[in-house]
Amino acid sequence: MKTNMKQCIIDTTDKEVVNKLINMGYTCHSVVASHRVSSPICRHTDALYLKLNKNTFMISGCQLDNKELLEKAGYKVLICDELKPGYKTECLLNYIINDKYIIKNPNTSMRFDDKYLTNIKQINVKQGYTKCSTICLNDDAYITDDDGIYKSLKENGIDCMKISKGKILLKGYEYGFIGGASVKLNDSEILFFGDIENQNDKSAIIEFLKKYNMKPIFIENKTLIDLGSAIII
Repeated sequence: MKTNMKQCIIDTTDKEVVNKLINMGYTCHSVVASHRVSSPICRHTDALYLKLNKNTFMISGCQLDNKELLEKAGYKVLICDELKPGYKTECLLNYIINDKYIIKNPNTSMRFDDKYLTNIKQINVKQGYTKCSTICLNDDAYITDDDGIYKSLKENGIDCMKISKGKILLKGYEYGFIGGASVKLNDSEILFFGDIENQNDKSAIIEFLKKYNMKPIFIENKTLIDLGSAIII
């Protein structure tokens, strides 16, 4: 049985984001720093964890410290030991899967037994960092900063908003991604790890979320930072 406690797994090195979550009632558990992905994303949940369905997670073998936490919350946990630094080998878990769609680059993502993918339509994209690049509001609505993902989703009749790229901090890289700079807390709220610098994008995001009865929570006066999103338990 899943717990009703508000918990999350997140890169806890950014204290402003952690304190925001704590003030909202969440207990924050640290991602284990991993040598199985590139250094700038070594604490990113979107690279090290993948929720296969409502009851199952696939996690990197380097994250065993959080395996018991997930199991106590009622999840079955599968282990992936194949991650290695480098684009094609560190993106194995970095894609989107929900009740309707699996959105991924088939050349960089791990394949699973079909029992986890029943009646799910696969949408192929070129971006290996698919989950990093995308906010999933629900099965039918997304926000992305990637041109290819936007095009593929629109071609499949899925509501998607495209925002500009390059204004998100990710130390070690030129810029970070919108999916990694946010987390969906519940069906009505998305927390952004900072504020949106581009006011046109910010206004458009607010309106897009409003269409789906959701509201954004920004950390004002803070540069938006990509922390690899978070796992809400």
